[in-house]
Amino acid sequence: MRLIMILLLFGMWTFITGGCDSGDGGFGFIPTGRIVAVAERDDSTEVHVGAPRGSITPGRTVTVINTSTGETKTTTVEDDGSFKLEFSASTDSIFRVVIEEEGIDETIGVSIISDAVSRDLAQLGSVPTNIKIVGNRAYVLNGFSDNIQIFDLNQNPPQQIGTIALPPGSDPVDIAFLDNTHAYVVNMIGQSVAMVNLETRQCETIIVRLGMGDEFPPCSNVVLVASAFEDPSGIEIANGKLYVTNSNLDEFFEPSGNGFVTVIDTETNQVIRTISTTGENTGWITAVNGRLYVVNSGNVFFNPNTGEFNCDTESIPSIDIINPEDDTVVDSIVIPLSEQNPSVCLPGRIEPTPDGRFGYMGLGITGALLKVDLRNNTVVNGSENPIAITPLSELNFTADIKIRDDGLGFVTLFNSDQIVVIDTTTDEVNPFPFISPFPAGLRADNPSSDFFDGVQNLAIRPGVSGRDFLGADIFFITGLSQKLGSVDTTLILPPE
Repeated sequence: MRLIMILLLFGMWTFITGGCDSGDGGFGFIPTGRIVAVAERDDSTEVHVGAPRGSITPGRTVTVINTSTGETKTTTVEDDGSFKLEFSASTDSIFRVVIEEEGIDETIGVSIISDAVSRDLAQLGSVPTNIKIVGNRAYVLNGFSDNIQIFDLNQNPPQQIGTIALPPGSDPVDIAFLDNTHAYVVNMIGQSVAMVNLETRQCETIIVRLGMGDEFPPCSNVVLVASAFEDPSGIEIANGKLYVTNSNLDEFFEPSGNGFVTVIDTETNQVIRTISTTGENTGWITAVNGRLYVVNSGNVFFNPNTGEFNCDTESIPSIDIINPEDDTVVDSIVIPLSEQNPSVCLPGRIEPTPDGRFGYMGLGITGALLKVDLRNNTVVNGSENPIAITPLSELNFTADIKIRDDGLGFVTLFNSDQIVVIDTTTDEVNPFPFISPFPAGLRADNPSSDFFDGVQNLAIRPGVSGRDFLGADIFFITGLSQKLGSVDTTLILPPE
């Protein structure tokens, strides 16, 4: 978390001195079926025509004709039911796709990846740290504004319908929803956890470390606890209890020994116990398969003279697995560092696949992902063989990853202002038809720019677009320009 703050503050300066961007989605061809033609941008000269896995009977012959030029190509459907052909063509081309054995003869236009993105939908508070979606509402935590903005996603663009204020100096970084009316918010600088009422939009109770003060307006009730918090970072609810991770950092934002997890009874808001962890910088927690997976991210060194980050080889990342029935650490997964990849470290929150078999983690100083087997508690893709999205030698930050029910993962790239798709069934990056990252900020438009928006966290709206709601299904926040944006993936591939 503190590394994120360094990146935020550095990037904030470059953004302020460089200005902002206001790109919006366009008006490319809107597909209605699983066979689509896709290009990266309106001025692209390369068009991909095909269908994703599971769309067509394997072995079928596919003929595609560019009706604008007469160019014709033929291919065979792959074993996974997909096919893809590439054409040198303009984005106003029309393609005819024929699969005689399937009785398919379709005419389609070209859908544009960049058209699916809408930026600058709303102004956020100072240093937004997280976004969560419940139903038709998005909750955005603002670290330096000490509040939570609430947006109605049924309105287009989303409209802010309220704000929940927290005590000054709180720095909210994570939120967990107890039920439809209450949520708990972790405040890192404030060394506290606040219980807020989602209906009245008031802070009802704050659980805070002794020595931080006696009154915490606007929170109504105060619960003072001794030594329960030390830079609280992540939060999860399980078995009627609240689990809060603590990074345990010193005044220089360096780990001050291993972290720990604070356990709180949600009925009484009293601390029950603390659980020691096996590593430093304990910042993220996820409930999967009846267990709690706690990520000890480790540490990195920053050289202000060279501007380079490197992994701290004395601070090895690990994952602790907690049984919420008795609050014991039942297993740990060590993530060894790699000499050949000195920037592959600082893993973030575990995002599980829909079946709970695997978990993916972003990384703090490079554009890559780690993968772990959550059933066998082993590392699949570690520091030696990460899933690379951008070159490992380049500074980047895979700030967040969320995985949909269909197994497609969406990954934010903070430094390059992009949202990348990964197929978690194959670990393919940019799987068809998502042939290129979604451009979500300044640097995605101009990779050589000194300025960027800092595409940070994202959330997937529950349900299916077109059936349960209309419009965008993914919403993201930018840490530097402090804006809300969205992606409508149905403009590239409609849901089945």
